[in-house]
Amino acid sequence: MQRSDSRIARHVSRRTVLAAATAVGVGTVAGCLDETDEAEEENRGGDDGNENGDDEEMRALAAEMVEAIDDDLSVTDWELNGMFVPEYVDSRGVEDDVPILGDAYAEIVDQGFDRRAMPTALDDDGDVEFMVFLETEWANAFLDGDWSEEEYYAEIEDSEH
Repeated sequence: MQRSDSRIARHVSRRTVLAAATAVGVGTVAGCLDETDEAEEENRGGDDGNENGDDEEMRALAAEMVEAIDDDLSVTDWELNGMFVPEYVDSRGVEDDVPILGDAYAEIVDQGFDRRAMPTALDDDGDVEFMVFLETEWANAFLDGDWSEEEYYAEIEDSEH
């Protein structure tokens, strides 16, 4: 059976177009995913997108807090994107976690850390169990003696969401 030239041309064109469209689609998706992975990698471990010494210092202090709480509350991941967000497992509940989180946070604020933090407790399935806020103003009030330890911890506990 012999095909006409126009029929072959139409068949090849359709096949070529489909192959090209598929290649472009796959390339586009791969490019998007690659850019997403790069952006996530830049933000993992504390990159907030700025390239100056202050940001390096903030990342170093965030890493110091991660190290301080990791023994008691196993940190699974963290990022510093304007706000410091450590994620952890092994929570013993808000009341028991707050002294660990609050003390470590006050320590890095005392060294110049100036970002809000939102430690996030994850359950066994990796879902959010709860979050609390840690504010530099609260840590400074505690460090300056304006707030007692109990007042500082209570403020953190009240921020649970």
